[in-house]
Amino acid sequence: MPKRILCFGDSNTFGWIANLEGPALRYPSHIRWTGRLAALLGPDAEIIEEGLGGRTLRDNFTVGSGVHVPGAGLCGRDYLPACLLSHLPLDAVVIMLGSNDMKSALGRSEADIAEGMAELADIVLGFPWEGLLDYPRPRLLLVSPPHIGERKMALAGERYVDAPRKSRALAGLYREVAASRNAFFLDAALCLTDEPAGEAHGPDGMHLSEADHEKLALAAAEKLKEMLGLPEHQPACPKA
Repeated sequence: MPKRILCFGDSNTFGWIANLEGPALRYPSHIRWTGRLAALLGPDAEIIEEGLGGRTLRDNFTVGSGVHVPGAGLCGRDYLPACLLSHLPLDAVVIMLGSNDMKSALGRSEADIAEGMAELADIVLGFPWEGLLDYPRPRLLLVSPPHIGERKMALAGERYVDAPRKSRALAGLYREVAASRNAFFLDAALCLTDEPAGEAHGPDGMHLSEADHEKLALAAAEKLKEMLGLPEHQPACPKA
């Protein structure tokens, strides 16, 4: 049976194409990092995409994020339990969130954001899988998001006050959260080596470019192979 892997995130998991001159669109599956991940892991894995633009760790915040989303809305903490149940069985859960939590209007410090990630980690790892559900507990991979830099601040700095510093602090804090819970960790910024290194290279300075999606997929594939003992696979995955 293929390993079932849930990828839970925001617009960069959705595959949002940043466009400064018109409505944003979505990259096709073979470009998105989740689609590339599926190609890299091959028939041994099934990738489940759960990306939502504007999603935060624990705030239902819609200002600047388009239309109001009813129910759990943009709050990852409120949506995650039902999301887990709807996709069982799961062998691994990947969570990449935190960028939207740096919006000035939320007033979240980097410590607050890491605490929010810890809450989501505890939902995954603390769910009463045994006894209540006849499924094994999934492994967990926490991913710190790309850095926010001067390109983003030049476009929307008032909405992301102090975000460059906060974004660079998250990797160390997320790593600590993962270590304390016997989970795995990946720093997305280390995958994005083009200048400016560590940042997303879409035109808005916050969303991934095609090349970024490819690099993140490669790094995630290696980490998931380590986590789940997956074999090597030669992907039919086009270059960005």
